[in-house]
Amino acid sequence: MITRYLFAGLMLIAGMGPLAWAETVPAPKDLDARYYIELPAGGAEAFFQYTPNRIPLISHHRGGPAPSYPENAIETMDNALRYGFGLMEVDVAQLADGALVLMHDDTLDRTTTGTGAMKEKTSAELAELKLVDNGGQTTEYRIPSLEAALRWAKGKTILTLDIKRGTDFKRVVDAVRNAGAEDYAVIISYTLEQAKAFHQIAPELMLTVSVYDEEDIAELLASGINPRKIIAWTGTSLKAPEFYSALHTQGWRVITGTFSLDDRLAERGDAGEYLAIYSSGVDVIATDRFWAVQAQIRNPNLFYFVRRAAQ
Repeated sequence: MITRYLFAGLMLIAGMGPLAWAETVPAPKDLDARYYIELPAGGAEAFFQYTPNRIPLISHHRGGPAPSYPENAIETMDNALRYGFGLMEVDVAQLADGALVLMHDDTLDRTTTGTGAMKEKTSAELAELKLVDNGGQTTEYRIPSLEAALRWAKGKTILTLDIKRGTDFKRVVDAVRNAGAEDYAVIISYTLEQAKAFHQIAPELMLTVSVYDEEDIAELLASGINPRKIIAWTGTSLKAPEFYSALHTQGWRVITGTFSLDDRLAERGDAGEYLAIYSSGVDVIATDRFWAVQAQIRNPNLFYFVRRAAQ
């Protein structure tokens, strides 16, 4: 039996490089525990709507890789959920036969036992390969299809999908819909024009949209994108608390990446600065050090629903 901690949205309270293992990743306190986000049907909008009493969250960069757990693997994401709640940022690539898989690089060389360009391979060829972790260790894990990852994520976590160049967005949307994972998938956009195009094709899906200043806020509000589908990505440098407050006024949660800070804090063996980032107005930290951030934000006084389910 495993213990599943279920977080039902808000109802409980009313391109970077791979991480080098510069520090020891602590083991989870309970190998059988998983911290899950479970949303009611159609609940993604309410979950991502900003409220002052929001619970801080993590976005696990490339699914939360750790020693023996390679990036963009279902088993890696499952391991990360042993440490606490969170979103999973994963990369979506398209193969020569049109199949969609989780993979960051254009080639197989770094993260798998294979070689060569991703776009030239078929799903049958990738099925023969094993994933390699960021330390170069070959694992027993395989490259997952997007649809398998989406079906796994339902009732557990929310995938934020970084769609690689050359990947057909309509195929991605079909995979989300076929898996019935509309509440458990967020689309990452890099420009306002891209966000508008994505929203036109899949208006039911949440979007992260880059917002760096007041002018970006005004342009986004005038874009025609449903404001309740927007999550504000503010980059990898911290902004003034007043700017985060302006985003919150629109009802948008804020995601900020701490990848450069992660490296510095890993060298120092420190994690205390993450709390200051949340206090400044960031709602979701995208990080390579999920275990360190979780240790700072876990609230022992927060009430969780608990149930037990067979493995």
